[in-house]
This record gives sequence, structure tokens and C-alpha cells, in this order.
Amino acid sequence: MNEATIYALIGSLADGQVYPYVVPLNAQGEPAVSPPWVVFSLPTDAMADVLCGQAESTVSVQVDVYSLDLDEAREIRDQALASLSVLGLENINKFPLYEPETRLHRASLEASVIV
Repeated sequence: MNEATIYALIGSLADGQVYPYVVPLNAQGEPAVSPPWVVFSLPTDAMADVLCGQAESTVSVQVDVYSLDLDEAREIRDQALASLSVLGLENINKFPLYEPETRLHRASLEASVIV
């Protein structure tokens, strides 16, 4: 599983404003798109070892939705969760945040996928 796998599942959310790792930035270092947008990442890939080698890998998936409205951010996050459910997500955590420097609401999810 890689970024292309995740993008194929959630790339149409937020009117297609879905980006791996970071939203596009302008010359001033500010977001170059208007909210809402989605940023996703695969922060860890832990491999399990067995006597005969490596058995499986557990990949962490994180999805962050940024919006001017918390309800909208949560709705898009839940759409992402539904779209990603085909991966067999485990240990799902959902949480809201507020980014005071950008004045944006963020609805995030973290989950694990065994591959």
C-alpha cells in the first residue's frame, strides 16, 4: 500500500483538493488553495518478524481535513473513513482540532492497515 492507493480512494473528496503530506503553498508559504482540503500521510510502516523472515506490515494512515466549518470538516473526514474502509482499517481514532494561526478547523483520523 502506498500514497497512490490512498489517493485513488479519497482523491475526489473536497472537490478534488486532496494532497499527500502537505497542501500546495504559495510564495509566502501560505496555502495556495481555499478550504476545504484534505491532506493524508502514511507516517509509519512497521514490519512484523517471524522465524522465517518478515510476515506482515502494519501501515498507519492519517487523514486531516481542513475547513472553515467544523461540521464540514467532520463530514468530509467521515466520507474519507467510509472510502478507506475497504482497506480493513483497524484502531481508528477520530479527533477535532482548531488551528488558531490559520483559523481553520481540522477533523482528523488515524488508523492502521495490515498489509
